[in-house]
Amino acid sequence: MASLQAYQSHGRRYYRIVESFRQDGRPRIRVIAHLGRVEDVLRLHQQEHSQIRLRSVSAGAVTALYHLAGELDVVGRIDRTLEQSVGRVQKRDGLTVGQTLLAGIIGRACAPRSKRAFARWAQSTLLPELMDFSAPALTSQHFWEQMHAVPVPALATIEQQLVGEVIRIEQLQVQALAYDTTNFYTHIASTNWKPHLPQRGHNKQGRHDLRQLGLALVVDQATQLPLVHVLYEGARSDMPTFAALLKPIRERLRQLMPQPEQLTLVFDAGASSKENLERLEPGQDRFVTAVRPSYHRALLAESVDHLSEVALPSGVVVRAWRTRRMIAGKERDTVVVFSPQLYDGQRRGLHQYLARCQRDLEEMSLEPRTTVEATKRKLAKICGRQYLRSVMCYEVTKDAQGTTHVRVWCDLDEYRRLTTCYFGLRILITDRCEWSTAQVIAAYRGLSHVEAAFRDLKDPGMLATRPQFHWTDQKLYVHTFMCVTGYLLGRLLWWRARREAGFSGSQRALLSELSQIRACRIVDRTGRAGRPRVRRQLEDMPEALQDLGQSLRALPPLD
Repeated sequence: MASLQAYQSHGRRYYRIVESFRQDGRPRIRVIAHLGRVEDVLRLHQQEHSQIRLRSVSAGAVTALYHLAGELDVVGRIDRTLEQSVGRVQKRDGLTVGQTLLAGIIGRACAPRSKRAFARWAQSTLLPELMDFSAPALTSQHFWEQMHAVPVPALATIEQQLVGEVIRIEQLQVQALAYDTTNFYTHIASTNWKPHLPQRGHNKQGRHDLRQLGLALVVDQATQLPLVHVLYEGARSDMPTFAALLKPIRERLRQLMPQPEQLTLVFDAGASSKENLERLEPGQDRFVTAVRPSYHRALLAESVDHLSEVALPSGVVVRAWRTRRMIAGKERDTVVVFSPQLYDGQRRGLHQYLARCQRDLEEMSLEPRTTVEATKRKLAKICGRQYLRSVMCYEVTKDAQGTTHVRVWCDLDEYRRLTTCYFGLRILITDRCEWSTAQVIAAYRGLSHVEAAFRDLKDPGMLATRPQFHWTDQKLYVHTFMCVTGYLLGRLLWWRARREAGFSGSQRALLSELSQIRACRIVDRTGRAGRPRVRRQLEDMPEALQDLGQSLRALPPLD
């Protein structure tokens, strides 16, 4: 039974509610509630509530990423590598270089923005309390000074250690690796000649007017975890990039895996030149790649009558044909596979080009008032798009009166050849002779994982590489390292959420959902002298979100 009990502490009388019980036959009491002094009891009796101030911050996503970074020892690995490289670890505003970079990495994963805007975002989260820093102190100058202390060669070492720790902890059996490249446009001025990485080139986001950075990425096909990244000049095309990066990527992968001969590198046709294939070490650099179908039209025409159904490990059934052919100077295992999606896209594109060509020809008229040479140049431009140049034919003549005449027709035989013996067909080659046709096709389709990683790294809401407001190569290297490491943490968090909590959404959806876990800081102002009472409490949340947060250690401590 509960009862009211008075007791003395430091000469003052207090009251509490206690409950009696017996332990080992002896009477004991347990405290149910402390009521305070007599005026506190009177205030409660008269229902005089103290003034309460609340402040709520987003806590779930930053807490989960912070705990995951602690498990991988991100800060320790960065600081130890710097100490070995430069002999000391710089400290600014109470934070080491590793701590500053970790704060930036978590910021990139949750809410990519400039370093100048970092402090405002951090104040809306629990991150300053978790890492014990003052958010206003982390200005763009603070990040600049801390990033400046990181030598570029140390970044590969740090990434190698982090990826190795992930493989060890998760016990990953890495086999198929997807390699691809992309580029990110920047707003670095053309008059700034200090950096050599930003250069103009064919930008995949359509910003050809801006200087861009190139990024090569290798991901594990099973987990989509990034294993190796390399930043390179933005004007370099895919084939010389693969040739330049193959050796360093090969060395880093062999350091990660105890049996590197089990690794299979998967890359697309943009890097599969004869010279690049010859650079692969026989028996060591196992590969699956595609070759350009326009170089092997006879093989495609032959394959049409031999395609048969093949069931992939995912359950999808495709039509394919396996043979051996002399490709790139060597007889290789070759798989021709038909893709309905590719076929529909190519056929739709050709019809769009034909419709546009018809409109342009109608505007030009069949008796243009120009010279024969000018008319031919215009027709070459109108009919010069992909596939259209082989389907559309034209003839330009001039009569005795000097009038130019144009005759245009469609080569139906070429149209039938494209739609029956070319569209939708891919040619894959591999040195994995022991693999089944289904395994080869599934491995090549795994390139979609690295393409998905690029989409995440270009997502302006979360995980984005942009904006990259840095004007020297060294800062751009460190910035990209922070972005890829943020993606590594986020991807590992998603992998665990799917495995341990049955989460079925995307990586961005996971971070967005975890960010809804909010922590309230409650300040009770009782009117008495001394500090007000401060306590922390989680906002109400659905039970499913609470279970997810608990499984990912996203629930912050409440003490």
